This record gives sequence, structure tokens and C-alpha cells, in this order.
Amino acid sequence: MEKVAPERISLIYHKQKSLESRHGKTAGEVICSERHALALNIFEKVARVKPRVGRDLREQVDYWLMHKYLGYVFLGIILFLLFAFVFWMGKFLEEPLLGLFDRLQEIMERELGTGLFSSLMVGLIQGIAGGVGIVLPYLVPFLFGLSFLEDIGYLPRAAYLMDIFMHRIGLHGKAVIPFVLGYGCSVPAVMSIRTLENPRDRFITGILVTMIPCSARTVIIFALVASLLGPGWAVFIYLLNIIVIAGVGRVLTFFQRSPIEGLIMEVPSYKAPSLEMLLRKTWFRLREFIVVAWPILILGSIFLSLLEFYHLDDLINRGLSPLVVHLLGLPEKVGVTLIFGILRKELSLIMLAQALGTTDFASVLSSLQILVFAVFVVFYVPCLATLAVLYRELGWRGVASAFALTSGVALFISLACRLILGMVF
Repeated sequence: MEKVAPERISLIYHKQKSLESRHGKTAGEVICSERHALALNIFEKVARVKPRVGRDLREQVDYWLMHKYLGYVFLGIILFLLFAFVFWMGKFLEEPLLGLFDRLQEIMERELGTGLFSSLMVGLIQGIAGGVGIVLPYLVPFLFGLSFLEDIGYLPRAAYLMDIFMHRIGLHGKAVIPFVLGYGCSVPAVMSIRTLENPRDRFITGILVTMIPCSARTVIIFALVASLLGPGWAVFIYLLNIIVIAGVGRVLTFFQRSPIEGLIMEVPSYKAPSLEMLLRKTWFRLREFIVVAWPILILGSIFLSLLEFYHLDDLINRGLSPLVVHLLGLPEKVGVTLIFGILRKELSLIMLAQALGTTDFASVLSSLQILVFAVFVVFYVPCLATLAVLYRELGWRGVASAFALTSGVALFISLACRLILGMVF
């Protein structure tokens, strides 16, 4: 790097002082003002400004969709339509698919008997059935709907509306981006916290986004709660989740106070989505489940069959019975499913079907037990992939904090639901 001669430095310093004394401002402000004036002169020479006629269609739509009051009404309507679409599509596909696999399992058990090979084959069928009959009917429409809202340009507008919510809990407006991503998958949501400049915001946001219902948790909410208790209870879990995250975030930011900055973000124009691009995006996001999660589902199902065949699952369930039976009020067999849920959240639901021996959960679980199980799974420890990314972004302190906080929150909220909703059911 070339050194600047001392006499040049002295000359520059002298010129700066001269500018400041003449204009009464810093040299930097004077130079910026001159640049702005030159740019404006060039603009006036080459451009012609026409008088404003009125709002175009985009501005008229944005006026309502981003209104400080009505915008939240439209946001609620749009999310309700998305959830209704996911629920009805999933319900339409789930029953015939599960019925097909149930008949296949009956044939397999009748032909192979009750030996070790039969247990392995039943575990294999249940793992495949869980992916095809329980996860995919809800996951595919959810990812398609999310891609649709993204492509038409609504998600940035939803992020703009939620910016106020971020400020309410004491976070930077940019934190809304990880929160929105969290509804798709917690892994990219945690990775996106690196866009936040403040280490305090990165830490708090990284912890909170692990409690956002990702697509895997969405499957549990829809396939278990909405399917058996109705869409209203699924919406209740989402609203409860938002309230809890806001409360926890408020507590965390209270102990780590810092100035809250504003949010500047680009709001794209509305576009007509391409069906080909929607299908590609849906497949890109679905591929992770098919390539990574589904093999784990199948292997986990086979492993649980081995545990059941050798009666080792009873040891795990007895060890977890103080939590599962006495605190949560769930059947003892549910204990082992919570461990599998740490690997992948979908596993909790698939293993639940295998542990209870049926996909007709309403026949073995009460309505209150279904809600308590779903609430606990939504809030408790994030999956291993999320914990690994959290370690890379925040270190062991972040992982330990997320593990302890989500476990404590999940237990507290589940107990509260059991006590309060027990008076309803």
C-alpha cells in the first residue's frame, strides 16, 4: 500500500478545516451535500417528471394489505385460508392412504406370524406408511401454499406487518426474517440470524426461532389436532405459540436491553406465480424430507420394532414415566416417542402410531391428551439438525440455553393446558 506524504496529509487537513469554517458543518456533510446537488442537477437535465395521476393497482392493494390495523385482519384471513387448504387436502388424502397400509400390515402379520422377521417388516411398513399417509398429505400442501405466498410477493409484506411485533418484544425489525423462515424449517431460520448485527439480537432470536412451528411440527398439528379435534384447536396452538414466544422474548430482552433499530427492506411488486416454479420450489423443500428425514423415519420405526420385540421399550418408558404419566398425564408408551422426536419432529407422530399400535389415535387418547402431547412436542427440544446449526452460530451456550429453555417452556405450557383445558374436556 502506497504511503501518503506528510505534506499531503497536512494539506488535506487544512482543506477540511477551511470547508468547516466556511459552511459551519463537518467536511463530510459538505461533500455529501455537494454530491446530492450534482446528482439532482443531472436528474433534472435528463428526466421529465410527470404529475401524479393517482394510486396504481399495486398501491391500492398495498394500502389495504399493509394497513396498520386492517393489515392484520387480512394477514389472519390469508393464514386461515392457508391452514384450511392444508387441513382439507391432508384430510382428503390421509384416510385412504392409511387404510391401504393398514390392510397391508394385517396381511403381513397374518402371513408372517409374530417372529423377529415379522416385527422388522411391520416396522418397515409403518415407517413407509407414516411418511406416505401422515406426513406427505399435510407437508406437500403446506410447502406449496408457502411457495405460492412467497412468489406472489405477500411474505415480505407479512414481514413488514410483523416488524411491529418484533419491536414489541424488544428485538430488531430484521428478526422477523428468521421468524418467517422458521415456519418452513428451523435450520435456515437459525442460519439467517447472522444477518443481525447485534450479538444480543442474534442470541435471543436464535433461541426463540427454535420454538416456531416448522413444517414438521405443522404436520403434527394438522395430522393430530386438526384432524381429530378440528381446525379451531390447531389455530389455538398457533396463537398460543405466538403468545408464548412473545412472552419469553420479552423476558429475555428485559435482561439484555439495548437500543432497538428500525427495519429497511425491499417490498417487491406483485407477480403471477408460475406453476412450474411453484412445483420446483415445493420439491426443493420437500426433497430434504424424502432424502434425509424419511430414511430416518423408516430406520427409527424398525428400531422401535426391535425395542418392542425385545421389550426394551418398557425400560425407556418406565424411566420417563414421571414426566410422561405423572406430569403430562399421557400413556406410559408415549415416552419413547419423545426421544425419537429429538432426531426429527415427524418421528414423534410416526412413533406414536407404532407405540400405541394404531393410527386411530382418538380410540386410545382422550382429546385432552392429544392436545397436551401436541403442545409439548411443538415447544420442546428442537431437532438435532437445528441444534447442530445453533452450535455453529451461537456455540454451546446457545445450544444449552435452547435445550433448557424449550424443555422448561414445553413442560410449563403443557401442564397449564392440562390443568386449564381439563375443565373443558
